Amino acid sequence: MLDALVFFYLIVPLVHLIHETGHVVMAKLYHVKGTKIRIGIGPKVMESTLFDTNFRIHIIPFLGGYSTNDSEKELSPKATVWISAGGPMFNFISIIFLFPFLTSFEFSYHYLFFLYSLWIGGVNLLPFKLFDKKSDGWQIAASLITLIRTR
Repeated sequence: MLDALVFFYLIVPLVHLIHETGHVVMAKLYHVKGTKIRIGIGPKVMESTLFDTNFRIHIIPFLGGYSTNDSEKELSPKATVWISAGGPMFNFISIIFLFPFLTSFEFSYHYLFFLYSLWIGGVNLLPFKLFDKKSDGWQIAASLITLIRTR
């Protein structure tokens, strides 16, 4: 029971926070203003602003997350590729930092973090569209196609 609580209320939100922070860091490199990170759904539990980014955590933190911004200007396809790739990139970087601490013979929270971060980073690179939501992979593929067509 404790393992499930740690996974859903600590590991999953942390992996989502790392992923969304990757998008925000890349957006800031392209001077995008008004960045926001939202973790979970339901009523707001906590809200804070750090480095000009508004963070909000909701009561059910394990049901996803997203980042957004106040930018009204259209981003270049190159910027869109890098910003969309930032989330999965940060997931893979966190895996690389964690790798030396993994043990192959016993259950650990490190291993759960490793697997879930690998899952989130990998799945988000797949290009798919579900209703009006587009994956990072979709954004990357669409922007790369635009870049190729304009050359």
